[in-house]
Amino acid sequence: MKVLERKNIDTQRWDTMVWNADNALFYNLSWSLDTLCVDWVAVMKKDYEAALAFPIKTKAGFKYTYNPFLFHRVSAVGHWTEEEIDEAIWMAAKYVDLRIREEVEGSVNWNNCELELTNNYLETIQSYSSNAKRNIKKAVREGLVINEMNNAALISFFFKENVSFNALGIKEKEYENFEKLMLEAFDCEVGHGFTVVKGEDVVAVGFFIELNGRLTYVKGTSNQMGRTDGAMHFLFDRVIHKFSGQLKLLDFSGSDVDSVAKFYRSFGAKNKPIGYLKRNHLPFPLNHLKK
Repeated sequence: MKVLERKNIDTQRWDTMVWNADNALFYNLSWSLDTLCVDWVAVMKKDYEAALAFPIKTKAGFKYTYNPFLFHRVSAVGHWTEEEIDEAIWMAAKYVDLRIREEVEGSVNWNNCELELTNNYLETIQSYSSNAKRNIKKAVREGLVINEMNNAALISFFFKENVSFNALGIKEKEYENFEKLMLEAFDCEVGHGFTVVKGEDVVAVGFFIELNGRLTYVKGTSNQMGRTDGAMHFLFDRVIHKFSGQLKLLDFSGSDVDSVAKFYRSFGAKNKPIGYLKRNHLPFPLNHLKK
């Protein structure tokens, strides 16, 4: 195995590897890593056959991993053993703080909700909670309509207008990255943008990326009118209706916030935990400064 800096990675070969790997997530694509991460490194097990990419920052000459906004988890591309993944993490950085799909010694569970889409829609909705069904019926009564609209500017503008970035600690640069990610995904024909409207008013938006039969929810929100009318329940129901029987699963991307996880579970999604790992092997005194 060897560590490759971003500048030494052949993007074309990298993306060919990702597109051809059955276990790849959209986070593995070079344009996703470039857009969401300050920098990244890859541990390559074979010559563009198996790799692990890590979001990286540098302080005092030492690299450390971190969890960028919208970058939900690190994941292996190609075949890796648990021991090889553990070694790759040690090689990538001295300080590790990351969410990872694969099982790693020392990690703790992080909620990640997934809904199988292999059944038809009528079978899938049998698992909806009574609250979800009630909100969807309310949305229909209120005349809400969903449109698939690959308009990154509209979705990002609505998101910025209706999400308290300061309260969530989201920086302006990260908001800009959200729009860039959508543009890249739309250009590669793997992005799906949705708006929910009431009359002429947009009341909710949602953005998803599709890869390997997995539809991943990236981000979305509603305004006050949308929250009152059940717009997000309606949006997810219509997305589930569209892709049921066509894709393998809907990945909600998870959350350790109870209310958010409860919302995802209201559609019958099951918790498929990923790992959250922290390791500190920085030299003294940095190992005490970085906690």
